[in-house]
Parts: sequence; C-alpha cells; structure tokens
Amino acid sequence: MSARKAKPKFWWCATAALAATLAWAPAMANASAEFHFTGSARPLGSANAGSELYREQHTIQGVCRGNQFKPQSHRVEYFDASSDTPFASKQLRYDRGEQPSLLRPDVEFVQPRFNERLTVGYDSGSVAIEWQSPAQGVEQFRLDSNNSLVVDSGFDNLVRQNWQTVVEGGSVNFEFLAPTRGSYYGFVMEPADNKSNSDRIRADHLIQIRPTSLFLRLIVEPILLGYNQQGALTHYSGLTNIRLNQQENIQADIVYSVTEYPPCPLLAP
Repeated sequence: MSARKAKPKFWWCATAALAATLAWAPAMANASAEFHFTGSARPLGSANAGSELYREQHTIQGVCRGNQFKPQSHRVEYFDASSDTPFASKQLRYDRGEQPSLLRPDVEFVQPRFNERLTVGYDSGSVAIEWQSPAQGVEQFRLDSNNSLVVDSGFDNLVRQNWQTVVEGGSVNFEFLAPTRGSYYGFVMEPADNKSNSDRIRADHLIQIRPTSLFLRLIVEPILLGYNQQGALTHYSGLTNIRLNQQENIQADIVYSVTEYPPCPLLAP
C-alpha cells in the first residue's frame, strides 16, 4: 500500500482514538479518589524524641475535579500507642447538601473515655454547636456564620487555597471557630520563622496560625504547621482536641506521613 493510500486509514485511527479519549475525559474528571495519611503525636517540643502519646489514622474521600483533589469527607481515628482499638474518632463532611464548603465542614467528634461528644452543623446562615462536655452536661450554641469562618480541619484546605500567597511571604486573615467556647476569634495565617524551629520541625514550608487579638496572643501560643512541596501536611505543633484530663487538652507535636496520595494533585495547577 502506498503512503498516499495509507494516510486516510491512519488519520481515521488517530481521530477515533482522540474521540474516545475525549469521551472518557468527563467521566474521569469527577472520578472518586482517596487520600490516606497517619500521624504520630508526641509531647510538645520533643518531636521525634519523645514517647508517642497517641496515633492518628486519616482517610479523606473525594473526587478529582479540574485536575485537583477535592475532599468530600474526612474520617480520623485515634489510637493509644500500644493499641489497635480507637479511643476516639472524628467525622467531617465537606459536601453537605446545598452548602458544600471546604472551610466549614460538618463535624462529629466523640471521645468516649471522657464521655465527650461534639457536633457542628449549619442552618440558615448560622452555626449550630452541641457539646457533651466531660463535666458540665450538654451545652448548645448558635452563632452567625460568614465566609471568613474556618472550622476544625478546614484550616488545612485554607492553606492549600492560599498556597501561593503564604509560601511567597503573604498572610491571610480569617476567623477560627472555638466550638467548646461557643465563639470564634480572629486569626492570621502567615509564614513562620524556619530557623528558630528547624531543629524541631523539618518541612519544606513552615506556616503559623496565631490570634490577631493582642490579649489572645498573650495566652494562646501560635499553631505551627509544616507542609511538603505537594501541599500535604507533615507537621502540626500546638493544642490538640485529645484530652489529657477533664480540664485540659494535650499539647503535642504531630508528625504526619502520607501512605497514599490521591491520583490528582492536592494543589491547584
């Protein structure tokens, strides 16, 4: 067969392959995906040197959309260092009904050893909180919501949404929910000093979250976050939601390790 006669057949094959690829692309655009990582918590300031306080196991389910991973739900299980049975758990929902939000998920956290249960939901522009506290029974709060409010692990998505701003030296102001206080407070997210924390926290990018109120800055230590180049959390340093006793929570350095990345990037292209 001459080259002149072969060309139409080749062109038809290439066109058919391209058409098949384009037909498949929309189905792949919203393909389900998962992101798995674990955390090891140690006493604050000790990083890898201290004895392990507890472990975290994270499973985030989502979709690949626009060549980026979009979380839909996030489950965390907490384990004592020498146990395979979780002593606490947390469930987050980002894709709730008609008001999905990566910054303000539904939250359900249970810590049975202290008879503690916390739920955060949303209704008609407000935040609804119910807290079964260890010592004071059930407390309920209702607060006005706004677009700058961040709830629980929504801070992780806030970092990725503002990735270029923060890694290039900028800052982002937001309000962070303190559910057990029935209120929220102004915070700023900004780059942290790598040199002063480099012995304890090794990360490609070090970010801090601190209160904007001078009064709160005197009593609340900044939260330090480490991230790798892929946008995955590698370190958390600060107050946790795991209790030391009925009156106070554990402060810890938590080192995270990714066990499975989603098939699409965590960061926007």
